[in-house]
Amino acid sequence: MAGGFRADGPRLPIEFSRVSLDGRVTLVIDPRAQAIPTAWAPLAVTHVEAAIEGLGVREKIAPERRADWIGLEVRGEPSRAGGQTEAALRAPIVEWLAARRDLDAVVWTALPARGPDGVSLLPDPDVLLAHLDALEGVARARAEEYVRRAPDFVRTANRTRFEQRFGWTPDRRPPEPRQSPIPAPEPSAPGGTSDGRSAERVPAGRA
Repeated sequence: MAGGFRADGPRLPIEFSRVSLDGRVTLVIDPRAQAIPTAWAPLAVTHVEAAIEGLGVREKIAPERRADWIGLEVRGEPSRAGGQTEAALRAPIVEWLAARRDLDAVVWTALPARGPDGVSLLPDPDVLLAHLDALEGVARARAEEYVRRAPDFVRTANRTRFEQRFGWTPDRRPPEPRQSPIPAPEPSAPGGTSDGRSAERVPAGRA
């Protein structure tokens, strides 16, 4: 990254809707959710393929899944196929990019929602609550940390449910040195300017 995360990204429907391989319920674009602010960070790269590669490595997305799980918009070009983000959900990203003259492109994680059974569906909130309630030890601690360390502006319906059920209120302590305030990415499933600046947009709480 060419800079830290900034909290003035496009407003998108983000929710804790994906059960990761380590048990956490992570943030993804969810068409059922209310639009909220997102965070983004600049990338100093010379071409979009490098941006996709960098994001894929950072998010631990296997190369063969990047066409599906990384979205891309380039200024002045038609939307490209790939990335599991519907056209209506891409619209705020396209508008945001058009308003920023310092960026040439945007890449983002486009992981789909997924339930505890590993099926890429839109899991019911009660299913997610039951899943979290069943976690123990390190898995439960990791899941709690992820929710609590998400930025305050990530205010979603499921976050409210998690707070009410488990008491997982936001952790406002400053991050440890060299630690991003954005929660760490989940493991993937098995397998800007004329100088080439692009933006990495992540669900605000990485999303």
